[in-house]
Amino acid sequence: MKTQPAIAANYQEACELLRSGYTQQVRLNWNIGSDEFFRIASDWCDAGARVNKDQHGFVISLKGFAIPRQH
Repeated sequence: MKTQPAIAANYQEACELLRSGYTQQVRLNWNIGSDEFFRIASDWCDAGARVNKDQHGFVISLKGFAIPRQH
């Protein structure tokens, strides 16, 4: 069974959820602009996260992080 991603309403909330270590997926649930998208992609994809687009928007997935990213 696939787990449901946590839902973030803004950039700061997305980063807090990703850093928390409690979830491996965060849905970006706001009208994200290109600057914010590239900022979050730069911050997290460089560390091994993946950003995927599905029918409901973008989801950031963390795989195999031993320690939550501290930024």
